[in-house]
Amino acid sequence: MFIYTSPSMGGATATVAYVNAGGSDAAASYMDFAVAISPDAIEGLTLGFANSDNTINDGANRDQDETTMYATYAMGAFTVGVQSSDLDDTTANSDQESIAYGITYAVNDDFSVGYSYHELEFESGASLSDQESTGVSASFTSGGMTLAGAMNEVENMGGTAATDREGYEFTLSFAF
Repeated sequence: MFIYTSPSMGGATATVAYVNAGGSDAAASYMDFAVAISPDAIEGLTLGFANSDNTINDGANRDQDETTMYATYAMGAFTVGVQSSDLDDTTANSDQESIAYGITYAVNDDFSVGYSYHELEFESGASLSDQESTGVSASFTSGGMTLAGAMNEVENMGGTAATDREGYEFTLSFAF
């Protein structure tokens, strides 16, 4: 595997990766590139774009092309982010599109809360329902102790209608 990450040039960084795994049952070849930009002129803004191209040896020798782009912006106590992704697969009815966004608010130096949403759309011929996920989280830090929790919900998991899940997580960690 070859990976190269460029030095920052005016707030922009580029990354390129390549794998040639000919003869394996996994990807025969894989190449991706990504660009992230944090312009000096707009403090708190980060923009990114990435693309990958996979050739998969699974008997059908299929190709996948995936792109994603995102933006985050931090201003004061708020940070917002949005990401859009698209997966094109040569296998019929296997394409996917997703959109996600989130917002966090730092109430003070010790306490923050956040909300996130993600929707995954499957190609219409696949007879799958759109998957929707939501989450709420909070974190409190005092000295070397952090108390955090999250509540997450997924509807139509994996595109299967009425396959809904909920999850809760609470953590207490100490730094010595």
